[in-house]
Amino acid sequence: MKDLRRLWTLSLIFKLVLAALIPLSADEAYYWVWSQRLQLSYFDHPPMVAWLFSLGSFLEPLLHAVRWPSVILGHLTILVWYFILKDRVSLEKFKIWIYLVLFSPLLGFGSLIVTPDVPVVFFWSLSMYFALQALETKKISSYVALGSALGLGFCSKYHIVLFVPCLLIYLLAEKKWREVRWTGVLLTIITGLIFCAPVLVWNLQNDFQSFRFQLNHGLEKSVYNPEWTVSYLLGQVLIIFPLVFWAALRAKVPTNMRWLYYFAWGPILFFFATSFRALVEANWPIIAYPAVLALALFYPRIETWLKYYIGFWGLIVTVVVATLFIPQLRNLNSKVREPYDFQNLSAVAKEVSPLYASSYQMAASLWYFSKVPTFKLKDISRFDFFDTLPEAMPTGNKFYLVKRETNGLPAWVSEQQWQMKEIKKISPDFVLLEFTR
Repeated sequence: MKDLRRLWTLSLIFKLVLAALIPLSADEAYYWVWSQRLQLSYFDHPPMVAWLFSLGSFLEPLLHAVRWPSVILGHLTILVWYFILKDRVSLEKFKIWIYLVLFSPLLGFGSLIVTPDVPVVFFWSLSMYFALQALETKKISSYVALGSALGLGFCSKYHIVLFVPCLLIYLLAEKKWREVRWTGVLLTIITGLIFCAPVLVWNLQNDFQSFRFQLNHGLEKSVYNPEWTVSYLLGQVLIIFPLVFWAALRAKVPTNMRWLYYFAWGPILFFFATSFRALVEANWPIIAYPAVLALALFYPRIETWLKYYIGFWGLIVTVVVATLFIPQLRNLNSKVREPYDFQNLSAVAKEVSPLYASSYQMAASLWYFSKVPTFKLKDISRFDFFDTLPEAMPTGNKFYLVKRETNGLPAWVSEQQWQMKEIKKISPDFVLLEFTR
């Protein structure tokens, strides 16, 4: 037990140090901007990710430590699973599970990046703990806690709704209905609605924009492309790791742990089904991964295979971390290089005003790195949070725009007869423009 505490603590410290050193990605900067304009919810996602950034606002002078509340919450997921598994597996097996999580590209290193995935995995795991407690002890308090966790999970990411069908199918298939206390179920529903009220109220006030956007985002295409399904399946096998995926697939769990099958494979199969309708992003089934890794513990060779898993993902993480100190390595991947590009570009936000950007990623990054409010120019790209802000439309007779040279302009620029002049090329990719009328 002492070894587990040391492993948990040291890995948390390691995460906090790295989180403070690595510049915020463009999407993280976007969520950080939300924390500068706190709302009940947002067009793109529920509000939890903005709330976490807001909690860390006092840490901003410490490099990028504004991430720390999210990193700590993500690391607490391990603690939740300790309470789920402590009476069901040996400490040695749980130690293997911790290593599987710490070296997982999304649950481990990926949990340093502040996205809606971090809190939804935590609240999904917490919901699982309370659901099992409710079935085993039949305590009303467990049902109330389950509703609270589900509600907060809905404030994190809408994918938490998959918890309900996974649980219902488990209860039906395993004939567990007699263990359900129906008064408790009513309290779960009421508590859940209370805790997800911010999202419900915001959507009621905004014509259900967020719900409709996410539904269309996940089921948007009418013509099937086989590449969606193939890329989804290959992506899941790679992220989970082929040997671990095989171990989870072949694992035989005790009767009292058959719920793992439903919470591990349920979300993965759901998104497999949706891959016949639209492209599925690789991280969407992340809620299933803790249970998938728990399934793998019951395959005899998992301890032997662990070294290959750690070696492969450990090498990838080492290369990514090395980009902090070896700038040349950043060219290996555009997503790794992007935060550094935007950080260098942010100097322009202090040179001209009012400054606009051509994408939410660029606008948010310039705002975060310069601490000068920078907005995306209205309608220059797909609708997002910036388009809801009055500042997205210039009100004076002059404004500046930084954009990639290949990006176009919104129709209203020519309709309102703005005159454009190129001020300078900032790099081979970016150009600064001045508009007057």
